[in-house]
Amino acid sequence: MVHALEKIHGLVEPGGILLDIHPTPEPPRLEVRLGARTILAGWLKETDDYVEYEDADAALASAIARGLFAVERQGRFSFVTYADSFAELREYLAEEWKDAVIDDLTAARIEDLLSAPERDKEVILRESIRIARMKPVGNAA
Repeated sequence: MVHALEKIHGLVEPGGILLDIHPTPEPPRLEVRLGARTILAGWLKETDDYVEYEDADAALASAIARGLFAVERQGRFSFVTYADSFAELREYLAEEWKDAVIDDLTAARIEDLLSAPERDKEVILRESIRIARMKPVGNAA
């Protein structure tokens, strides 16, 4: 991954920036909204424990330490996926997030919460995303 950042450093035009956006290694929250209330049901796990996001953080830290990039701005935001049912969320995960795992306790909690009599309800998957605007160092503007 550091090799890719080295290549990118050479490809960014003078005055250009690198915009990095990737999930944090924190497990995403699984919530159930019942009317106006939102209740934490558990966390989504991955079969590889989010190692690729830790690797991305380490590669960026290495590129910054080596003087390839300087961070101009950084922050976090939530990327939120809504599902009308637990089955719909599972279908989405099966298609888009192959190594996602919802443990039995969290699944049971979601199903239990969705069995509430409220008509206005949904399942929410909330991912924490890191964003950074970085300027190549040694790239004249």
